[in-house]
Amino acid sequence: MKDILNNIWLKRALAVFNLIYVAVIVLLTIATFLYKFEINEGAQSAFFTVYFILSALFLVFMLFTKDIIITRISSMLLLPIVFFLVLFNMNNIIIFVPPLIVAIVMFFYTSAPANLKVLLGTIYIMMYVLGIFAYFIANLLFGSSSTVETVLNADLSPTDPVYAAYDMNYVMAMTSDGKTVSPDGNLEFYICDVQNKEEGQVIIYVVPHGQDKTFNFFTLKQKGIKRKVKFFYGRGKVPEVYWSGSNILTFKMEDDEEYTNSYVVMPDKNYFEFLGIS
Repeated sequence: MKDILNNIWLKRALAVFNLIYVAVIVLLTIATFLYKFEINEGAQSAFFTVYFILSALFLVFMLFTKDIIITRISSMLLLPIVFFLVLFNMNNIIIFVPPLIVAIVMFFYTSAPANLKVLLGTIYIMMYVLGIFAYFIANLLFGSSSTVETVLNADLSPTDPVYAAYDMNYVMAMTSDGKTVSPDGNLEFYICDVQNKEEGQVIIYVVPHGQDKTFNFFTLKQKGIKRKVKFFYGRGKVPEVYWSGSNILTFKMEDDEEYTNSYVVMPDKNYFEFLGIS
């Protein structure tokens, strides 16, 4: 058994196998940059269990092969990769905690020259400290921390205080059975209650439809592409909204005399939404 564990070819094979974990973290980083990561309803426990077990298993494999050049290189690269995973998922720490632990442990335990570790360690510490500091500053400058948006649809819980402020039967009748989707299936509108320091607002948004990617444990939801079609001051009243064409949204607040048609042109994707820039 000892001879098998000390076999250099076994270690090299495992070192190559460990690249799967690095590749998964890279793909997860890219995915959470482009999409909003949401764990599917009822799959939270299964996802957390699998995610933690796989991270722990690959950590053991990487520690076992810490003297192999492939593992040494990947261990040095994991921390900067996970840095971006942290930035893109600051509101979902469960996504980056397991790979961050793996990256930190491997950085200290992998076989590498001490001077190189000191140099890279200093760079990585500055990267994390300055990067996270810049993230919070950007969100303070561009974000709307005093604004709370609540989507008005069938998913809104009756126990939510916003629920009682609206005629939800009317809302659900207007947004059920695919009525929010444009005739060509490319766009979808939703109505949003906005609570802020002023009197509040009701906003009609349009987003792409059918661009989400659903997997067994999680869903990647399109983000960064959203058009604010119309906003109304005050809360408690919902406009009548419907599609009168593939790109034409028609709406009218109950106090208005005439309907308004809006030709919807979607903006380019905002890749900096994670910084609070809208």
